[in-house]
Amino acid sequence: MKTMTEVLAFLRNSTWIDLTHAFDKNIPHSIFFQPEQRTTLYHYDEGIGTLGAGILAHEYKFVGQYGTHVDPPSHFVRDGRSVDEIPIQEMVLPLALVDISARAEVNPDTELTKADLILWEEKNGRLPDDCFVAMRTGWSERWPDKKAMQNADPNGTLHYPGWSLEALEFLAQERSVIAIGHDTTDTDCGIVATKYQAPVEDFWLKQDKWQIEMLCNLDKVPSSGALILCSWAKPKKGSGFPARCIAIF
Repeated sequence: MKTMTEVLAFLRNSTWIDLTHAFDKNIPHSIFFQPEQRTTLYHYDEGIGTLGAGILAHEYKFVGQYGTHVDPPSHFVRDGRSVDEIPIQEMVLPLALVDISARAEVNPDTELTKADLILWEEKNGRLPDDCFVAMRTGWSERWPDKKAMQNADPNGTLHYPGWSLEALEFLAQERSVIAIGHDTTDTDCGIVATKYQAPVEDFWLKQDKWQIEMLCNLDKVPSSGALILCSWAKPKKGSGFPARCIAIF
């Protein structure tokens, strides 16, 4: 049994990768929602009275699904768990990274398939129990260009990768996976999101699972052997919230 001092020394000597985009009103975001609005209430010497003297305070208005964010089951499921009901034990998990970026560069409509997951297991061993599976498509490298992220054709159809239903059925029913994440704005591929539909995300959240959208720096993370720490604010019965995610290995 390692002592807490030994555990801290191990963590401090590990590699830490921030998987989170900073957000403001200009970032790419889902076509379903409006951009952030931020009001400066107090600005150092411009404040009013004692409360405003020497401080900076902002008021924020944004949809819970903004920037790098968590989607709990309640995002789609009436009686599903909300962000405050996800236990902290689920917020630090083994991380498995499946990289389909080479294929996505050639075919932006590609989906991560069950075959991709089987191939990952052939190379890395069976997916760890109670893990987090992240899909890297390379799309975060287009950030913060909204047009590049949406990749719309002249007819307005969006073209970016997503998860396939068969892949998430495999993760939910044949493996013990707690959560998933990806570097795109949606779980479903762009051509589906264009229709204002989300059948794959709907399936996943209905399994009492959660997810993180719009991750970044996945190119800096190994396929296996890392931990992911995901944290967010705790609004009661919240349907989603910007998250801070970190990979440690």
